[in-house]
Amino acid sequence: MVHDYIKKEFSKQLDQISDENLRNKVVDVCVEALQIGNDGSGWLDMNFPFTLLIPDLEVSYADHVRIVTDLAIQSADLLSKQGIPIKRDLLIASAILHDVGKPLEYATNSKGNIGKSDTGNRLRHPVTGAGLAMKHSLPYEVVQNIYQHSWEGERGPKRTPEGEILHRCDFLHFGPLKLSREQK
Repeated sequence: MVHDYIKKEFSKQLDQISDENLRNKVVDVCVEALQIGNDGSGWLDMNFPFTLLIPDLEVSYADHVRIVTDLAIQSADLLSKQGIPIKRDLLIASAILHDVGKPLEYATNSKGNIGKSDTGNRLRHPVTGAGLAMKHSLPYEVVQNIYQHSWEGERGPKRTPEGEILHRCDFLHFGPLKLSREQK
């Protein structure tokens, strides 16, 4: 049931991954994140906020993932026309999974409000997301891209070209959204 939900929510993006095995692993990682997130209670859907840094946010986790993935695909298409080699399947898988640790980072409290989970108070979503990707034997480039999509990517090995696109697209969505709320 959860598999079908994930496939429906991200059908446009998943359908662009040509490697069926990779596509199935991406879905499996998403499913597990939803099942074990929310301090072990699981999530029924992906309609929780994608960030806690913007109060009263109406953009869901699922919306953010779709937007970032679509931005990454469009960017890759433009960059490919300039002769920059892009591993498209790895980019799309990484983009769909970039925030897959968020269901583990967040939890609903007794009042029904969403905040940091016990896991989220210990580990940020790039760490838990990369861990889930490794558990499901995704390519190391995807694991690296998930781990390095946020400020964690400023340390350690250089980002992959796909990881750099993902990082920029994630902040291309988050930054203007946060600024637009602050200007109100």
